[in-house]
Amino acid sequence: MNGATFEADGQTVEEARTSALAQAGVPEQQALVEVISTGRVAVPGERITGASARVRVQPLTPDVLQAREHLEHLLDLMGVEAQVSVTRPVQPDGSPAAADGPLALLVDGPDLGVLIGWRGESLRALQTVVNLMLRPVAPSSGTPRVIVDVAHYRERRERTVTQMALRLAEDVQRTGRTIMLDPMPPYERRAVHMALASQTGVTSESTGVDEGRRVVIRPARPASAPGGREADWN
Repeated sequence: MNGATFEADGQTVEEARTSALAQAGVPEQQALVEVISTGRVAVPGERITGASARVRVQPLTPDVLQAREHLEHLLDLMGVEAQVSVTRPVQPDGSPAAADGPLALLVDGPDLGVLIGWRGESLRALQTVVNLMLRPVAPSSGTPRVIVDVAHYRERRERTVTQMALRLAEDVQRTGRTIMLDPMPPYERRAVHMALASQTGVTSESTGVDEGRRVVIRPARPASAPGGREADWN
């Protein structure tokens, strides 16, 4: 989904942004703009030299632009006043997601609880609808072409699930007992697997089907035993 990126320096963020957009040859509405440095400090995960501002610009592909248009149209039909921006998802540890992964459509505005729903059910449905509308231009796969988040709910939920997984892993290590979590959507299960991937003494696997699929955390098996971690996304 992601294409070439263009970076530029400037005395200010605005100057660097203007220069990077000029290199990319696209208006700001058709690009993902990321501030690497404000001229004083770098954002997490980035290295800079000198004190100049630095901005990275990535032209948005047709499917992302269409996804944003679809989402804005759906919100308009629902009578929801909100703004939709394209961002790069943030990992539970605060680092940016991989450059070759799906981008996120972030919905911001007042009173957006109706878009989230109970335990994020409405949000997941909204993401499914947007991605289904993209089928004519994007092949179907297990990974959504775009992620939809509302008021950073998904981002906050991933952090919460990650912290919970680490606490439960400590219990498993201490007691030697297996713990089965409540059913979770795929992206939450993925957050658990990622959180425990580097933990010694425990292993995680997904079990069950459809809405009843959940994560099991158990004491680690011998290295020769097959594992059960999966890369859940949506």
